Amino acid sequence: MNRASSLPRRLRRRLLTRSLEGLVEWSALTDPVPGYTIVIGCVTDLSGIALANLEALRRCDLSGCAELLLVFDRPLAEVHVLNELPESVAGAPVRVLGYEAHQARAARRIGWGWVYSWMSWSIGVGAARTRAVCLHDLDAMPLSSDLFLRLFEEFERSGAIFQGVRPYSGNGLVEADGFVTTYEMMLDAGVLRERARALEAFSRFGKRDDSWIDFDTFLYLQERLGERHLFEIDPEELFHPSQLLCQFTDHLNAPDRLPPGGGNLSLLAYLLHLGGEHRHLEEGTQALDAGGTRIIVGSRELDLSELPLEKLEWQRTQVERLERFLFDEVRPEVAHWLDSLQAALSPGGTIRSGRGR
Repeated sequence: MNRASSLPRRLRRRLLTRSLEGLVEWSALTDPVPGYTIVIGCVTDLSGIALANLEALRRCDLSGCAELLLVFDRPLAEVHVLNELPESVAGAPVRVLGYEAHQARAARRIGWGWVYSWMSWSIGVGAARTRAVCLHDLDAMPLSSDLFLRLFEEFERSGAIFQGVRPYSGNGLVEADGFVTTYEMMLDAGVLRERARALEAFSRFGKRDDSWIDFDTFLYLQERLGERHLFEIDPEELFHPSQLLCQFTDHLNAPDRLPPGGGNLSLLAYLLHLGGEHRHLEEGTQALDAGGTRIIVGSRELDLSELPLEKLEWQRTQVERLERFLFDEVRPEVAHWLDSLQAALSPGGTIRSGRGR
């Protein structure tokens, strides 16, 4: 049965959506500046990933980028890395916003990753000074220096309202329906702020061709406003452990929602290490080397034993690509951590030492 057809689920979502009423409102974009804005929704408890992301962006051609807009999920007074954030990255100024206190309380009370992503992106879209906005996932790292330049130039040529790098499928939709995913999505903030409300970008149920659809974030607006454009990129151009941040929120609030082995949560230690927080990778490696399969993620223990081996293999490939893009090699401590994961989770403890160096 299509889960979207469940009446109780639709009613719960409607009540949830009502609780978000008025938390983010858009006003018309007046006198837009040229270029585009990169919006990054940042998790305060994982601020090291924001620093890692900026380091990856530093290696990119950001000509045409008017601004990097970081939106933290707490009031700025509670964000401890503000003094570590650069004033600019690759020539693009960095501006930092935080949730208002009432927004942070609402998101924390609900404890669902989709609320945080919607709120952060909506705040960013509402604060952008350009028409073109790129929703850049916090856990997505470019592996090609001209990626954002090409995304922007294609968006300008297309005249679309929404441009995505992958076709969307799931929750009642298939690729042939023509929707695009949100990560690295370019959108026209001028159109959205003139013709829509921020709350319409939140996940909602709706009818399409007499079937109930669970519209993910921004998908309902893609349906209502149209003008979608697909500009696919090579998978090797982007490091992107899908849904990692939502999985982190679920791990802390509703661990029963997690996929086997925590999905992509095993990558958190590496990303925080990349941002200068080395303790997580060191302690995780020690735990795995001691023969365990449990590591600390946030304030809770995570058992990795059920992580599918194909997922582990995919994660390793992603990490090695990012390491080579940033450092031209896989650093020794990262190679050790990858080998420790492989040994702890593979049948017979198989180690492929030194791979990728």
